[in-house]
Amino acid sequence: MKKYYQISEDSFLDHGITSGPTLPDESVMAGKWVEADALPRLVYEVNTPDDEPCQHFMSGGAVIVSERFIQVLRGAGANNFQCFPALLINPETQKQRSGFYLFNVLGLIKAADMQRSSFMTLMEADTEGVDAPLVSFENIVLDGTRSRGLHMFRLAESPSVLVMDESVKTALKENRPAEGWGIVFEELDSV
Repeated sequence: MKKYYQISEDSFLDHGITSGPTLPDESVMAGKWVEADALPRLVYEVNTPDDEPCQHFMSGGAVIVSERFIQVLRGAGANNFQCFPALLINPETQKQRSGFYLFNVLGLIKAADMQRSSFMTLMEADTEGVDAPLVSFENIVLDGTRSRGLHMFRLAESPSVLVMDESVKTALKENRPAEGWGIVFEELDSV
């Protein structure tokens, strides 16, 4: 059986995104294609000291990833995403960093086994466009047969949850930079 993992920013990191532009509703968390001209200028403030590298995966309302992170994903066969160039700036020193991108995962999939998962319902599904209930998971049980063969996707039931399969996790571990990716993998139970 294929293994799946929730990926998130390492919460023990000392530095990251402190502020960024307001993105349009249903932009990069909806799992849908986004037109670049619909986005504001992508400048994000970071509190990373100038003599340290920025993490390769940062979240703060949206996900920002490095060019290296993107290359590893593509090498692992994950290609259902868009990248939009972003500028990172330290507001205290004005140091600017390029080579980072706003990351939009294409694929919002109802893959959670809601009978076996535990969660708190935030909004019920309805017949007027809300296809899946919006929930906050305490424990996710994934139905791997619903993944549509994608190596990476967001859960429709909780779009902030980013899921990757074992092949992507392996590629990231094998290509880990010396300073790390800045991510944590949590293996999901699956049926």
